[in-house]
Amino acid sequence: MKKPLMIFLAVMVLGASIPATSHSMEDAAKIERFLMRIAMNEREQVVLRSAEFSQAELNAYLNLIYLPKYAPEVEYVDLMLENDNIVSGAMAVKLEGENYRNLPSFLRDFEVQFSGRLESENKRIRYIFSDIRINGTRFAPEVLDEAFSTTQAGVKIKQSIFDWFTLLPGLVKVAIASGRITLFF
Repeated sequence: MKKPLMIFLAVMVLGASIPATSHSMEDAAKIERFLMRIAMNEREQVVLRSAEFSQAELNAYLNLIYLPKYAPEVEYVDLMLENDNIVSGAMAVKLEGENYRNLPSFLRDFEVQFSGRLESENKRIRYIFSDIRINGTRFAPEVLDEAFSTTQAGVKIKQSIFDWFTLLPGLVKVAIASGRITLFF
């Protein structure tokens, strides 16, 4: 159960149902090239620079490159970017295979609708949920966090859905505006 929630959070850091086939590989490759370029530049920048991408480019990157490579359990994600770092959207998750055989069937195939605010500072990021709906049923973020905590039996350092996460290499912070994401490096 820990891995699906962590996948969800990872998608949020960089996840209205639109299948991945409707996205442009050209849009996806634009973000991929940028992320690879800044990750290879190991020296600290004196002046903070930024690159801006559209909501369509971000969704294409997530669905065509990021999810197949790092989160194949997520069938799709569609983010809606609004002013003041507000991010909402939907994602579908299908948990199949040996790793998930002990999960009840109702937890193996689900859709999550979410909304909240992205916070980013000092090479870290976190997502503060204001609303989460799983298969149409609303859950309080605190209740899901407590459930997530109970699944981490035997773990030395428990994680929370409210934790700060380190940004991808080269990124310093992220800002969201209506239909746009700005990556600072």
